[in-house]
Amino acid sequence: MIHIYYGYGKGKTSSAIGAGMRAKGAGKSVFLVQFLKDNKSSELLVLPFDVFPAPESLPFNPDKSYQPWVDSALNAIENCKNDVIILDEFLDVIPDFVSVQKALELIDTGREIIITGHKEVKELFEKADYLTFMDKIKHPYDKGVKARKGFEY
Repeated sequence: MIHIYYGYGKGKTSSAIGAGMRAKGAGKSVFLVQFLKDNKSSELLVLPFDVFPAPESLPFNPDKSYQPWVDSALNAIENCKNDVIILDEFLDVIPDFVSVQKALELIDTGREIIITGHKEVKELFEKADYLTFMDKIKHPYDKGVKARKGFEY
C-alpha cells in the first residue's frame, strides 16, 4: 500500500515515522530516506531503521549540486530489500530532482511506501491507498519562533 501525508501542517514526518515504528514492532524492516534535510534531525539518533545518510549540510533551497545525492538515494531505494520504505519530503523533490515517471516507478514495488511532503503530485495521489492532508492552523513560526531542536528537527 502507498501512504501519503502532505500539506503545510506539522506532523508529516512524525506520522510517517510512527507508521514505520509500528511496522518495525510487527517485525518488518524499514528504510528511511529524508529528502531536502541534512543529517541533523534528532529522530535519526534513536530510530531502529535502516537510514540512507543525508548530506552533512544543505541550503534551504538546494540547487542542481544536490542532484548527485538524490541520484544516489534513488539508487539505494531501488536496491533496498526492506518491507517498508519511508520517503520523507519526497513530494517536494518532484519534478525538480525526480521526474514524475521516476517517482511512479519507485513506488511500484509491491511493498509498503510512506511518502511525505508539502505539495500535491496528482499522479502519486492517484496511486495512493492512504492520502492524508495536514493543514497548519497555528504554528509558533507565525510569531517568529525559530525551529526548535527536538520538536521541529
